[in-house]
Amino acid sequence: MNQPENALRGYIQDNGKPMWTTHNNHNIRHFTEEEIKIITRNYNTPIGKGAFGEVYKGVLDDHNSVAVKRYMHNVKESFAKEVIVHCQINHRNVVRLIGYCIGENTLMMVTEYISKGNLSDILHHSEMSISLETRLGIAINCAEALSYMHYQMYGQVIHGDIKPANILLDANLNAKISDFGISKLLSTDNTLYTTHVLGSIGYMDPLFAQSGRLTSKSDVYSFGVVLLELITRRKAVDDGKISLIENFTQAIAKRKKIREFYDVKVVDYNNMWVLDEIGKLAVKCLAMDIEKRPKMKDAEKCLRMLRKSQLQTQEKKTLFSWIWRGKQPRQNIIPIEVVERNILTPVKGKHLLGSFGSVDLEDLLTPSVELLGKSKYGTTYKTCLEKGLVLTVKRLKSGDVPEAVVKERISIIGAIEHELIVPLLYYYISKDEKLLVYDYFPNGSLSSNLHGKNKAPVDWETRSAITLSAARAVAYIHSTNAAACHGNLHSSNILLTENHEARVSEYGLKTLVSTPTSVIKNKIAQKGDVYRFGVLLLEIITGKSPVHMATSEEPDLLDWVLSIPLEQWATEAFDKKILAKNSVVNEMAQFLKLAIRCCDMNPPFRPSMSEVVQQIEEIRGSTSTAGDRQFTGRSNVEGEEQTFSQGT
Repeated sequence: MNQPENALRGYIQDNGKPMWTTHNNHNIRHFTEEEIKIITRNYNTPIGKGAFGEVYKGVLDDHNSVAVKRYMHNVKESFAKEVIVHCQINHRNVVRLIGYCIGENTLMMVTEYISKGNLSDILHHSEMSISLETRLGIAINCAEALSYMHYQMYGQVIHGDIKPANILLDANLNAKISDFGISKLLSTDNTLYTTHVLGSIGYMDPLFAQSGRLTSKSDVYSFGVVLLELITRRKAVDDGKISLIENFTQAIAKRKKIREFYDVKVVDYNNMWVLDEIGKLAVKCLAMDIEKRPKMKDAEKCLRMLRKSQLQTQEKKTLFSWIWRGKQPRQNIIPIEVVERNILTPVKGKHLLGSFGSVDLEDLLTPSVELLGKSKYGTTYKTCLEKGLVLTVKRLKSGDVPEAVVKERISIIGAIEHELIVPLLYYYISKDEKLLVYDYFPNGSLSSNLHGKNKAPVDWETRSAITLSAARAVAYIHSTNAAACHGNLHSSNILLTENHEARVSEYGLKTLVSTPTSVIKNKIAQKGDVYRFGVLLLEIITGKSPVHMATSEEPDLLDWVLSIPLEQWATEAFDKKILAKNSVVNEMAQFLKLAIRCCDMNPPFRPSMSEVVQQIEEIRGSTSTAGDRQFTGRSNVEGEEQTFSQGT
C-alpha cells in the first residue's frame, strides 16, 4: 500500500525535500473530495476565513468534530511540506492532524476541531473574561509544545509563525498550536538560511527578517510577543503600528512603570508580581541579541515555576473559603485529633481543610477580617466566613523549632480534650508559616472585660467562677503529663462564652516558637503555671492590670499587694467596683491569700494546680453559706491571725 508521505513527496522539489523519518505518524488519512463533502455537509458550516482560504466544520463517521481547511491557491508543494511537518508532531498542545485531501483543483487539510477559536479573537474581539491563571496556563501550553518541537523530536521543527491567531483554545481554554504553513523541519543543522522570508508583521523575529537566518530562537521571539498580548490584552500590531513591543521594552529598560500596560481586568495587589515576572520573561524573549534570548525549554521551566508560586498565592487567598466549603485542595491542612502513634485524622463532624502553601494573613485584611491583637508569640485575627461562620486564626511568629518538632508538639496540643479548654480546630505548618485555627468567642477575653472601656463591671460571682474554671483547665493539662504545662497563662488567654463562662486558650503556643533547649520539661514548668495563675487571681481580685503596672512607674502588682497591710485589703487592694457585702470581702480575702501562695518566690512552696482547685472549691463552698459573718484568717506576710470586715 502506498503510504501518505509517498504521495505527498511527489509534489516536493528535490532541493526542498524534508527528510521523512521512521517516526512518521501513519494514522494520517487520505480523504477523497466526495468524503470531504459528506463530512462538511457540502461545506455547509464555515467557521473561518483567511488569506489561505476557508475553514469548515465537519463531523466524521465516529461523530468526532473536525475542521476542514480548504486552500484557495493550488500550491501543492507548500501544502505537502506543511502536511509532512505537521503529521510528525504528536503533542497534546498541538492541533492534531487527521488527514488531507488532494484533488485536481483542491487541497484540503483535516484537523481536530477546537471549539473556542483562536486566542487573537478572544483577546481582542470578545468580552470573554480570562483570568490570569488561565492566561498563564495558555502560555505554558504553548511553551510546552514549542519546547517539544525544538528539543524532543527526531528532527527539530521551527514553527515560524507563532502568534495569537495560530493558537487555538479548546472548551477548557487549553491552548493548541496550529498552522504549520511556513514551518521548517531541520534534520541536520539547527539553523536555516533562506532568501524566502515569510512570517507575520509584528510577530516575526526582526533578525530573521533582516538576515534570513531561522533558528529556534526565532520562535522564542514570537512567543515573547504572545506573552505581551496575554498580560496586556493589547494587539502587537494596531493600525499598522508596532508600538506595544517597543513601548514595553523601553519602559523596562528605562525602569519606568510597566504596570500601566497590564490588562486592568487581571490586575490586583496580590498578583501584580506574577504579571511583572511574565513581562520580564517576555522582554528576555524579545532581546535583539539572539544569544540573550532564553531557550524555549528554559522559558517553559520559568513559567511552570511561576504558576506554582501563583497557585500558592491564590490558595492562601482562599484559606477561609475552603474552611466553609469543606473541600480538600491539594495538600494537607489537618483537623486535629490524635490517635495511637500520633496519627492525625479528621475530627468527626468537622470540615476538612486543604493546604494553601505559604500564607500571609496580612493579605487577608479585608473588611471581613479583623485584627484582634498581637503578642510575643504572634498575631490574632478574627475572620467572618460565608454564611456567618466566624473563626479565630493565630499566626505564630517564626522560631527556631524545626517543622517536624512543631508538628509533634501540635499532636500533643491536639490531644487535649476538655470542656474548659479551647480546642485547636485546624493548623497549617510550613517552613515559613504556623497557623492555628480556633473557635471565635464574641465576648472576648477576661482582660478585655476587666479593663476594656465601656465594659460593664464583672461581678464577683462571675469572677469567682472564672477562677475555678481556669484552675480546673490548667490542672487538667498538668494531669496529662508530668512535664505538661500551659506556659502562657494570663487574662487575655481566658476567653468568655456568651454566658461569661471561662475557657482557657493558647495552650502550648510557647512550645511552637521556643527552641527545644529553652522549653523546661519538668515540674518547674508547672510551678510556673501556678505562679502565673496567682498573678491572674491578683488581677481578678484587684481589678488592676499587671501589664499596665509593668509598663508604668507603678510597682509590680504582686509587690503592690504585699505592701498593703492585711487589715487594709478591703479598702486598698480589692476592686471597688464589686464590693457589696461582707461575704464577698471574706471570699476575696481568701482568694488573695491563695494568690500570694501561688506567687511564692520559692517554687516548691507553691501549691500544685490540683491543690489550687481544691482550695477554690472549698472557699466557694464555705463562703456561700457563711452569710455576712466576719472572716478570720492568717496573713501569709505577717504570720498573724487577724479579723476584718468591710470598712475595717
